Amino acid sequence: MNVVSFINQKGGVAKTTTAINVAAYWANLGKKVLLIDLDPQASATKAIFGDTEFDSTVYDVMLEQCEAKDAIVHSVPFDIDVIPSEIHLSGIDLQLASTFGRETVLKRRIANVRSVYDVVVIDCSPSLGLLTVNALMTSKDIVIPICPEYFSMKGIELILETLKNVHVGLGHKVEVRGIIISKYRSRKIVEDVINMVREKYPIPVFRNFIPDSIAVEESHHRHLPMLEYSPKNPAGVAFKNLAKEMWD
Repeated sequence: MNVVSFINQKGGVAKTTTAINVAAYWANLGKKVLLIDLDPQASATKAIFGDTEFDSTVYDVMLEQCEAKDAIVHSVPFDIDVIPSEIHLSGIDLQLASTFGRETVLKRRIANVRSVYDVVVIDCSPSLGLLTVNALMTSKDIVIPICPEYFSMKGIELILETLKNVHVGLGHKVEVRGIIISKYRSRKIVEDVINMVREKYPIPVFRNFIPDSIAVEESHHRHLPMLEYSPKNPAGVAFKNLAKEMWD
């Protein structure tokens, strides 16, 4: 699982929240973790570091303006290394349009650092464009966080179609490790969603669901992982158990 991407083109499904908290719990298990924020909104970067400005970001790495190792910053509260993002990343598609092998830029640019880590976590852009294709070409596995609602379900089809295109068109097969149910309130709705997923897609659903909790949003404002902010909160416990389940 050396590189795993958290992917869903639909916003509001706790993709970033899940990625940064699972990464923090993996670090807590003794794993050396690198998180790459590949979202131009820089949600993971802001949740971890606040409004800190960085000399180098993943944007600079992908445009060969710096080496990946020089863009890495360490978060003490999360105990992970991070390659941060920035808004300029939103224009990367145009800037790489004439670049040979533009679908594998990220893979090539982090090749010298990925072997240092037990796992590299990529928080994908909420789209299925070139940035996400780069994430997929870099990844061995993906996970799909969804909210237990109808519209989240529809997004799974687009993700699977993108995976098929990457496999057929670019010759790279990515495994879907599973679907993560996040921000759930009703156990009955979760059960209905799981049944719908199992009927329609050959994808496992992780056993540990992430409940909706105001404590998670509060942890973002404090720039802390749930294991530091509120580890006994049901969401904190769920993230811990999910991280263990995913690693096993």
